[in-house]
Amino acid sequence: MNPYYEKYMRGSIPAAGVYPVYPFCPMCPWEEEKEKDQKRVQELYPALARQIQPLVEEECDRMEYDGSFMFDEYPDQLQIRRVCRRIYDQVDKRNLEEDMMMQSVDSNREWLHDLITVMLLNEMYQRRCRRRDRRCNWLY
Repeated sequence: MNPYYEKYMRGSIPAAGVYPVYPFCPMCPWEEEKEKDQKRVQELYPALARQIQPLVEEECDRMEYDGSFMFDEYPDQLQIRRVCRRIYDQVDKRNLEEDMMMQSVDSNREWLHDLITVMLLNEMYQRRCRRRDRRCNWLY
């Protein structure tokens, strides 16, 4: 008989150290470091983007539940536009006008909508990745 299997025969107790010990770790060890690094980079955002970022995070917090369109394979563009519009409505219009006096109003709106959309999609992407990473840890 193979000596490897002899220690697992009925009535035998495996020697100490046969089974590897893995500490319970619900998150990747580098996930906390990634979040700290993300916060440091967000501190370098321009003033307007720093004003918009908490609004984007708040909207994503509302959408972060099971079955949300944020976690669909192909998120609905109409829903994304609605969320961007809600964020746009919350942005302080006075600060926006003071910051962008040189450009026309229509291009300001388009530029701001584009900025909000990019920030929202980036935040959604990061949350999707975080959710995917945490889900995979529970499979193993």
